[in-house]
Amino acid sequence: MRIHQTLLTFAACLLAGAWMLSACQTSQANVPTATPPPTLAVPTNPPPSQERLPGDGAVTRSLLTYANLLDGFEANSPVDEAALTLPENAAHPEHSFDGRLELLDEESSGGHKIVSGSADQSETLFHLPPFDFAFVQNGSYLIPVQRGAIVAEHPDWNIFLEPGRAWQEDSDQGWTRASLPFALTVKGGNATFNGTLTFLFSDQQISRVWYQVTQETDLSPKMDLWGLLEAAYHPETLAEAGQVRQAFDQEMAQRFPTRPIEKLAEDYPGVNLQAFGSGVTPGYMTYYGFVINGVNYVGGCRTRYGVYPYCESMRASSYSTAKSLFPSLALMRLAQKYDPQVGELLIKDYVPEAAQSPGDWEKVTFNNTLDMATGKYGSDGFMIDDEGGKMGEFFAAQPYAGRIAKAFDWPDKIPPGERWVYRTSDTFIVTRAMQNYLQTQQGSQADIFQFVVDEIYRPLKLSPGATTSMRTADDNWQGQAEGGYGLWWTADDIAKLAWLLNDQGGQIDGVQVLNPNLLADAMQQDPSDRGVDIDTQRKYNNAFWAQKYGQREGFACEFWVPHMLGISGNVVALFPNGTAYYYFSDNREFTWLEALRTADKLIPLCP
Repeated sequence: MRIHQTLLTFAACLLAGAWMLSACQTSQANVPTATPPPTLAVPTNPPPSQERLPGDGAVTRSLLTYANLLDGFEANSPVDEAALTLPENAAHPEHSFDGRLELLDEESSGGHKIVSGSADQSETLFHLPPFDFAFVQNGSYLIPVQRGAIVAEHPDWNIFLEPGRAWQEDSDQGWTRASLPFALTVKGGNATFNGTLTFLFSDQQISRVWYQVTQETDLSPKMDLWGLLEAAYHPETLAEAGQVRQAFDQEMAQRFPTRPIEKLAEDYPGVNLQAFGSGVTPGYMTYYGFVINGVNYVGGCRTRYGVYPYCESMRASSYSTAKSLFPSLALMRLAQKYDPQVGELLIKDYVPEAAQSPGDWEKVTFNNTLDMATGKYGSDGFMIDDEGGKMGEFFAAQPYAGRIAKAFDWPDKIPPGERWVYRTSDTFIVTRAMQNYLQTQQGSQADIFQFVVDEIYRPLKLSPGATTSMRTADDNWQGQAEGGYGLWWTADDIAKLAWLLNDQGGQIDGVQVLNPNLLADAMQQDPSDRGVDIDTQRKYNNAFWAQKYGQREGFACEFWVPHMLGISGNVVALFPNGTAYYYFSDNREFTWLEALRTADKLIPLCP
């Protein structure tokens, strides 16, 4: 069975189903230590990339040695990630890598191990996609020229490249050592497999390249990949080198203020660190974090072979957190820029395929569709439609024409706006509706995802990898942006997005970017519009979930916690005291009880 059959079954057909399994009990309140909000727009001087590594190169190494990389060695598994990590005593690099790194024989080399899930996979799954990419060195940083999701010439994989490091070790005989983070993503799916690679180089030569993939955000399969490949170094002066270096300096300077999660106990003495990441099986955690007073405290970033060398670049599958952070934000931005009533526009007027639906779309609005309240469904049981075979047909349908037809292939049940029935196909429909509406404003070349990138993501300084989306298979996977899933986040991306929504009221650099009324609805700040009922304690509004807490849980007041969920075990909870707790994992575990209790002790949730 090929990867885009197996993985789409587990990591796409169940993409949107998510469960909120937490409940709050008693809380205590203390006055927090106030700190100023982060400043994201002013680069540091000098740029971080120009700082010299302070070590003398006296590094003790037993794995991936000079001889291993030059002469080769037998490997039956990945190695400890520490062997691919910049060591504490590394010296500043003597050589500069500028040009193309080409790996050879990727399609036939390397080892693999299925950790869990189906072993019935195609052989191509176990090999890297073709790798021939340009890099620019900036101080001790090695920067890929191409960023974001790269559509590869491979039946199963696409690839992300992220900035790595270069350094000197005394035992490397004058060669410079480098390592790079990368991620493999499923072609036609959202699953993410994080890896690292390392090699030695001089001005004109390169050693073999060791790679390993040791962590994923994916329900199934979970697997290790590794190998030692022959490689070629093609030195060249790249015309865009200066621009790449400048953009990277800005990217580093504009990262959200970040500290390890352990530092939270130093900044807030007595805090319960165990509250963060609790309830999630450690082996299934990608990363987690807590945002408070303008600082992102990050934990996790572990693999099956130790701590990932590049936590700041570790990518996690968005799954259905994309619903909240792409189409929902798109509607808020359209409403702010063009028409506050854009949510009341009719689907039938902007998606002509609605006319072929067995259901009646005459009165269904953009807002109804974003709220999962179209009135067209098979079963109103919790997640039955979204996890059923008919939705599986939608996920498998390609290209756009087949996909939109499956999205509309649901019968009438009740009038729109009356009942919540979660179906990722509805998000695809409203994403297309907003795309076509945008084209009435900007012309036929306008793209709704690029609109969100240009109007929200880039002004917010999200990472380059967050500016690409999974799309339908049209034009070599460059068709309609999915909307309901298909993005990839770093912890920095999530902190900035949470900050925009939960602290800044939809403003970026003092400019109101998101419609404040729609944002208030999503954040449960307007008692007159809580959204559509899920059950007696939960709502769904503008693609955000929310749960109510009050005296029943031991609180002195009643409040709502808006949040985003993703099928694999992804949570972004926006606490109404201005803090945020998030984690990305892949064992379908959903809980934030202890984190909410701890947040309440730091900043009171009740007056």
